[in-house]
Amino acid sequence: MSTMTKVFVVLTSVVAIVLSCLTVATAARWSNLKDQIDSYQQLYQAELVKRMNLEGIMAVSLAMKDDALKEKDRLLARQEEEVRRVTADLAAKTLDLARETNDRVAAEAGRKKLEEILQVQTEEVTASRKYQQQLLADNIDLQTRNQRLASRVLELTSQTTILTDELRNAQEKLYAAEQKVKELQQSLAADTRRPVVEKEAPSGVVPVAKQVAGPIRGEIVELDGRYVSLNVGETSGVVPGMTFMVYRGATYVGDVQVEMVRPRESGGKITMVATGQAVQRGDQVIYGLE
Repeated sequence: MSTMTKVFVVLTSVVAIVLSCLTVATAARWSNLKDQIDSYQQLYQAELVKRMNLEGIMAVSLAMKDDALKEKDRLLARQEEEVRRVTADLAAKTLDLARETNDRVAAEAGRKKLEEILQVQTEEVTASRKYQQQLLADNIDLQTRNQRLASRVLELTSQTTILTDELRNAQEKLYAAEQKVKELQQSLAADTRRPVVEKEAPSGVVPVAKQVAGPIRGEIVELDGRYVSLNVGETSGVVPGMTFMVYRGATYVGDVQVEMVRPRESGGKITMVATGQAVQRGDQVIYGLE
């Protein structure tokens, strides 16, 4: 297996691992967020149903009390009519008057009892109104939480968009690497088709295979717009057309393509910059992989 094939396999594996990690992390975040939203909605629906049931019970209770009051009013009106009749017959029916007077006293007691009941019902209505106000306050608090949750969803959506852009940049870089690998494979295939004349080694001399150069590492020493100067040159194996990857620590920054080479230095221009990054003096450059 050639070195470039190994490079291609390693790059493909790294990109697959990164994509898998991003997919799992995003799915987990969305799942947790969806569970929280469902939980808040269930709490809100339960509280709303409870409040509606309480309002219905209150309405029924008030209607029943109103009917009872109307019935008592009718009874009271009937009793007053009876009192007037007894008063008209006062001269003839003294005993009936005493009985009707007692009935009137009993009706008055009933009226007072009804007033007490009405007062109790009024207090209950007041308490119900206070409870309704508390429910409204809880509803406002729940709406505030929902707004905060919506803001969090927007923030996560923005982060997902940023990750998508970074993934797109990585895919573009992988596509460029694949194109380079194809070009190298076509170049190697063309070289293999050329006739090779092997020279016979002199007697007693053992031929030695040509040593393959390792990665070329250097540093950006000058920066002028898109053009940079590197501290590596022909003595390190640098030739025009090479593309160096720029790193700051372990962070990928961009690419630099060499255009001019000297014995111990070279110059080129920046061809790609990673999202949110900028090439600076002192950044490390590398060509090839160990």
